[in-house]
Amino acid sequence: MLLDRIELFVNVAKFQSLTKTARGMHVSPSSVSQRLKSLENDFGVKLYKREKDGIELTNAGRTLLSTANQVLTQLDTLRKTLNPNSVKAGYRLVVGATSNPSASYLPSAIATFQKTHPDIKVTFLTSYRRFVEKWVHNGEVDIAMIQSPSESCIADLFTEHVAADLLEFFVHAGHPLAKQQRISFEDLANTPLIVREGKGTTDKMLALLRSRGLKLDIALRSASPDGVKAAVRKKMGVGILFHNQIEEDIRRKDFKVLSFAGLPRVIGRCYIVYDKTKPLNGAAAEFLALLRDMKSRHKNPVNIRKFTGTDPS
Repeated sequence: MLLDRIELFVNVAKFQSLTKTARGMHVSPSSVSQRLKSLENDFGVKLYKREKDGIELTNAGRTLLSTANQVLTQLDTLRKTLNPNSVKAGYRLVVGATSNPSASYLPSAIATFQKTHPDIKVTFLTSYRRFVEKWVHNGEVDIAMIQSPSESCIADLFTEHVAADLLEFFVHAGHPLAKQQRISFEDLANTPLIVREGKGTTDKMLALLRSRGLKLDIALRSASPDGVKAAVRKKMGVGILFHNQIEEDIRRKDFKVLSFAGLPRVIGRCYIVYDKTKPLNGAAAEFLALLRDMKSRHKNPVNIRKFTGTDPS
């Protein structure tokens, strides 16, 4: 169906990659390419061009994307209007998230939602903060969870605090520092650090350390928490991640959290985010209710009750 190919095109535009789209749909990249070719034949225009690191939409593709999002939103609204008492089969829910909530809070929320709404197609997208905020602004996701959203996001979109977590310094259990009970603040200057790339809470922690006069040794910057943990397992240095991202590793005693004398504790806060200028569709409204219910039953990670330090968000 033409509508199916349009929905596929919207997903490709979000991922900006045929390979990532295919992986998320559990099909081959060639299948995605063939269906997009059929869509281009339907309209008689070129919708995208391949680049070294993904795809780029043509002018025609950007026009189609804008109209397609409107059409899909209107279709959702029509379904709700025809039957306002239920979320009908065929409803779509697109959820976006930054890395921390996408690895900790949202998987269980989406799993719970799908059990009670088996007829709703859920798409889950994760990326850096700037991309997730852009998706919400452009209406490409219905609802998102973002850690430490930007000031413009807080000003322009609806934001609701849902969870908090502590930024931790940690090492492999066999690392020499793991045997020390207390480490001086200055020891960080001589210790290779393994961190996430991008401007987020970790970057603010590094800026805070530098403001104390420390010259930091950033040994590795990783695009994902898994990359940070993999480097720490190789004993390449001290990792910096949020507690819930290493909680299972700590429980298995693979990693040990370090305590630095004089180091302020830094907290990151996750927010539910959506466009406050548009009503949520039925599926998104019910998912929001689920997130709020989970929030009311959620207990903050270890040590949050002891937090007295810097809140960069």
